[in-house]
Amino acid sequence: MKIMVAYDGSEIAQRALMIAQKRAKSMQAELHIFTSAANTNGKGDDAQNAKLQEAQRDCEMLCKAANVVCKVEMSKFNLAVAEDIVRYARENQIDEIVIGLRRRSQLGKLLFGSTSRQVILDAPCPVLSVK
Repeated sequence: MKIMVAYDGSEIAQRALMIAQKRAKSMQAELHIFTSAANTNGKGDDAQNAKLQEAQRDCEMLCKAANVVCKVEMSKFNLAVAEDIVRYARENQIDEIVIGLRRRSQLGKLLFGSTSRQVILDAPCPVLSVK
């Protein structure tokens, strides 16, 4: 079994990671920690990329300490975050996605959409949302 967590370094993503890690351990599943390159706004911001890569290394060490097999990936595609997550899940035959939900006003959702909503609608597998 493969469980994927969409990780961007935010507080909600860290909570999603903890839940995904517990689920992976209990199911003896492989945990995929995935970060979308779109989180850097497509600018190739070296400082932001370095910060995300450091956060991913911390995640990997956390998983190893908990005896959870994990694979850390940063997308190389130039897609919107939701598309990136869904594409990775399809290509890697992920069985479950864990994603954090950010609170946003109705107007914010209307103007900017919702990454988690799009993932839930388009994912090829069940999606566990974390508040």
